[in-house]
Order: sequence, then structure tokens, then C-alpha cells
Amino acid sequence: MNEQKKEYYNDVDNRLIIRQRVFLTIIIILVTISIVNMIEGKIGLFLGVSGFLLSNAIGIALSRMFKIFWSAEKGKVISQLDTMGTILLILYICIEVFRKWIFAYWLSGAALNAFGLIVLSGLLFGRFLGTSIKINDVLVERGGDRS
Repeated sequence: MNEQKKEYYNDVDNRLIIRQRVFLTIIIILVTISIVNMIEGKIGLFLGVSGFLLSNAIGIALSRMFKIFWSAEKGKVISQLDTMGTILLILYICIEVFRKWIFAYWLSGAALNAFGLIVLSGLLFGRFLGTSIKINDVLVERGGDRS
């Protein structure tokens, strides 16, 4: 297992690893706050879980904004923003900026704030998951060919 970890850290760009760690830290904090909000009754369990799952699926789709590939020059997996990624990034920012306005029609007050946090945590978790899957796909595709 430690051998796999060493290979992972050797084969993946440090910026990509740091981005994933930051996402994971933020996700843990937001999910914890979201669970506390559901326990305190600020938002219903069904609405919270369904909001998380739906935004998670959107987050996985938005993870497409970064093209992840093997760089022969660096000898590592790197990420790069492409044209489609730029469009998705703008869409992602719009969703983040206007999420309260979008959901204000159905929710208000504490429920709206709690739902906003749940949506944010789902989007981030989806991006984290999608990026992790892409990194692993590139590493598997690269396989034993380590030049």
C-alpha cells in the first residue's frame, strides 16, 4: 500500500494533490455543518440528502472543467483548463453566486442557508470525486509504462 502511495505522489502534480486536499478539507467541514443543520431541524433530511445528491451529480459533470492528462514533459499527471472547461467554470461560478436567489422561490431563512451549504458541499464533493476518478483513469491508462 505504501508503494502505491509513493507512486501516486510521484506521478501526480503537487498542485493537483494540494487542490484535492483543500477540496476534501472544505467538504468535511461543510458536510459536518450540513449534518448539524439537519439534526437541528433547520432543513429536512429528505431535502438535505436529495439536494446533496443532485448537486453531487452536477459537481461530477463540472469536474470536466479541468482536462487531466499525462504530461510527458513533466512525467506527471497534470490538469489544465480548456475552452469547454472555461465555459463550465463560468457556469459553476454563476451557480455559486446565485444559488440563494435560485432556491429562494422554494425556501427561506435558515432552511435556505442550510440548503445553500448542502448544495455547495455536494458540488465540491462531486468535483473532488470526478477529479479523483480522472486522475486514477490516467494512472491506470498509463499503467506500467513509466518512462
